[in-house]
Amino acid sequence: MVEDTDQKLSKRQYDLTVIVAEEMASANLPDIFIHLQPEKYPCVEFLICSGNDDASLNGVPDNQNVRLIRARSDSRIPMLWRDGIRAARADKVALTTAHCVPSQTWIKQLLAYPLEGEQVAVGGAIENVENDTTIGRVIYLLRYVRYTRARPGGRADDLAADNALYRKADILAHEDLLEIGFWEPSFHERFLAEGKRMTFDNDLVVVHRNCYSTKQFIHQRFSHGIEFGMARAKVMNAPRRLMMIALSPLIPVVFTRKIMAAARRDKQFNLGLNRDMFWLLVFVLAWSIGETVGYAKKQETQS
Repeated sequence: MVEDTDQKLSKRQYDLTVIVAEEMASANLPDIFIHLQPEKYPCVEFLICSGNDDASLNGVPDNQNVRLIRARSDSRIPMLWRDGIRAARADKVALTTAHCVPSQTWIKQLLAYPLEGEQVAVGGAIENVENDTTIGRVIYLLRYVRYTRARPGGRADDLAADNALYRKADILAHEDLLEIGFWEPSFHERFLAEGKRMTFDNDLVVVHRNCYSTKQFIHQRFSHGIEFGMARAKVMNAPRRLMMIALSPLIPVVFTRKIMAAARRDKQFNLGLNRDMFWLLVFVLAWSIGETVGYAKKQETQS
């Protein structure tokens, strides 16, 4: 593994850069790289973006096409993706996190997508690991229930960046958004407004394998909510931000209803919703409070 500070890094161009954002999930890295097999893909660059202070991050192979991008210890996943996108040497970037283990065909599938013309992104399905814990199952429901393999493939208005391929140039064209991290909903809105096209492919699969503790995920939801609120507020005018603050008590209601509606469409989740509802509500409230704080902070900076 080569660190980004090494002056001897090759300047070669790659066909694809894979960016793995590692946040409290280093335990999954050995299995992730068993599936990625970087030694078999010299045309692919692999970047591990992490704020982990572990000197080596066990499980990351020592290959010329594998690099570690160091970040601040408090960097969240969107900021880690941002750092990886800026450091990438390929024109196409594939994003994921260390909480997701890719399928063994993932790299081959990514290399096959041309991303030409108005096609700016392809996103894939996220399945949950079998026999998961209650917390892992609820985190999956909260974050990925809309992106199971049961979702039909085709043109899409939204994708999960935890399993998605983008043209790097289209991301870099929106530096005002990238400055505060790669928050995919804001970028997707821009892409669609520009007439670009995104596609969901339910055969492009990663498996969610949660590593967060309950306390870590509550803190992660709250801090992510703050950052998301500030990112959204950045592209809003003052009246719109004030309206979002006023409507903030509805955020958990709207959020929970969306999750439950998506779960009902995929019958494998129906039995688990009642049992897991308490933790689902806790996590939704943590995010909602954080998002409201984010809107308010941005409003204060504009006053």
